[in-house]
Amino acid sequence: MKQNQLLPAEQLIPHRLRMKLIEGVKNPTQRGLQAETTVTEEWPLNMDGWVSSLLCIELVAQAVSALSTWRRGEGAQPRVGLLVGIKKADLLYSKIPVMTRLIVQIEELFHVGDYAVFEGKVSSDSALFCKATIQVIEPEKETLSNLVTLRKIESYENGKGNGGL
Repeated sequence: MKQNQLLPAEQLIPHRLRMKLIEGVKNPTQRGLQAETTVTEEWPLNMDGWVSSLLCIELVAQAVSALSTWRRGEGAQPRVGLLVGIKKADLLYSKIPVMTRLIVQIEELFHVGDYAVFEGKVSSDSALFCKATIQVIEPEKETLSNLVTLRKIESYENGKGNGGL
């Protein structure tokens, strides 16, 4: 991949339809990358031409997902990961106007096993919207299946009956 070449995000993240928020990534390294997107009316949390800045957390998480797939090499498929914690989030605005072009910059701070901590920034040409530190895990498929099964058993045992998540 050439420096500053925009790689489509769809091949790097599992998100689709309204939840596919990032459009492309560039300048990936083993520790971070830059993602780009434009806020659209189709995005979740859209009201009257603005989206909630809470979506900045999801933008950072999707950039992390893209980095994870890129690290596994050409032909790698996106895997399910989990946002398990928000260590810190500074949302500098409550909302972002539709049609704003956003840049998401992420950098890995810590990584052990399937757990990692990333710092992310979401900005436009004229404003910084968010600075966040998130915790993520990307368990192996078998581990994820076991977690889901355990959760269903716990829900059933606690009288929730349908075992829903």
